[in-house]
Amino acid sequence: MTFSLLHRATPLARGTLRRLAVPTARPSAPAPRRTMAGGGHQPVSRSMEAKLFEGHPENEGWETTIYVTYAASLVLITFALGFAPDTSIKTWASSEARARLELQAKGKLDQPVFGVHYDTPENKYEFESKNPDNPFDEEEDDDDDDDEEEEEEEEE
Repeated sequence: MTFSLLHRATPLARGTLRRLAVPTARPSAPAPRRTMAGGGHQPVSRSMEAKLFEGHPENEGWETTIYVTYAASLVLITFALGFAPDTSIKTWASSEARARLELQAKGKLDQPVFGVHYDTPENKYEFESKNPDNPFDEEEDDDDDDDEEEEEEEEE
């Protein structure tokens, strides 16, 4: 059929049809396989032969150090995160509200002011004491009584 089309077509169309014509497939030998000088056989790696989660029989020197380091790090991080202060906004707001209520109950605060923090050491503790020698206003303990009793016992 291709020959009959070429024969009937104009010379310009003949060139186009020849370029578009698909050559018939001829049976040929398969293309040679490239082996990249390896002979066609790639060695199987040892990791492909290993069984999952089985490890190796002998313990290497660095493994003990790594296991101890991992365990110590786990303990350290657990304690660090366990004893870390709670810095959430909810905790801060509740302590601030508690401080304002305490100051209002003591009569030191009439109306809370926006933007002022009341949960501060200056508001929690009284740093001005009546007696500079006794800043915590503790009861005086007279140790002289004990010394006098011991002297009386020695005299007897």
